[in-house]
Amino acid sequence: MIIATHNGKFHADDVFGVALLTDLYPDATIVRTRDPQMLDTADIVLDVGGVYDPTTHRYDHHQQSSGARPSGILYSAFGLLWQDYGRTWCNNDDIWQKIDTRLVTAIDAVDNGQDLYTLTDYKIRPFDLSEYLGLFNPITEDEDFDTQFTGAVELARTVLHRLRAKYGAVIAAEEYFTTQYAASPDRRYVILERYVPHGAIATKQPELLYTVYPGATGNWTIQAVRPDLAQFANRKDLPAAWRGLNGSDLAAVTGVTDAVFCHKAGFICAAESREGAEQLLAQALAA
Repeated sequence: MIIATHNGKFHADDVFGVALLTDLYPDATIVRTRDPQMLDTADIVLDVGGVYDPTTHRYDHHQQSSGARPSGILYSAFGLLWQDYGRTWCNNDDIWQKIDTRLVTAIDAVDNGQDLYTLTDYKIRPFDLSEYLGLFNPITEDEDFDTQFTGAVELARTVLHRLRAKYGAVIAAEEYFTTQYAASPDRRYVILERYVPHGAIATKQPELLYTVYPGATGNWTIQAVRPDLAQFANRKDLPAAWRGLNGSDLAAVTGVTDAVFCHKAGFICAAESREGAEQLLAQALAA
């Protein structure tokens, strides 16, 4: 198989597009050219050639026929490829959707010059992934485009693999969390037998106030649920009398002998045992 894209300066969309395709077709040959005759011999062409036609595997987005998302964000070459090849690569529609929302759409927008944000009073522009990949283009005379492109593709491949693994873990964690919460006798809390990332799924439960889980240090943690992931606040603060206390001081106030600490912001506390954590939980709910 021959996969063709343009030569010269590269961007995130052709880099990620090639990373995706070469993961699916590891024996493929990559050709970087703008020669029409060479493009005609390729099995898949992306980001060059002036044609968008999935039936012939042509994925240039520099014409009106390549279309836009319902949001109005125009597709880049990577976005077009993701529609046709991404689900096969992910082997899971939920993972495909999460990567599309978090990564692919942003690459589409940046490549097409569409702003995704406005600056605050700080006037500092984020250093995004598209700009980072752009740094791989030759800076000095001893660097060449094709070698640098290969390095950028390997970085993009790593990002894709990490995102697929992350979102697979997130989906599994949400399924476990949902099962545990369904079994809770009180909609105000959930006890997890093992730690899983759960901030987003916890916030989606309107009655949930606290999550309880074993921490990395061996202690059992109680954490307040945020009303919104973008808001550093608690639906219900831990008791004011606990905040900032550690060890024996916290144990004296709570009567829980193995109490470990309570953060001064009132969003997290811990005990050495599950029993101790459940005692703290009961007091927090009653406060």
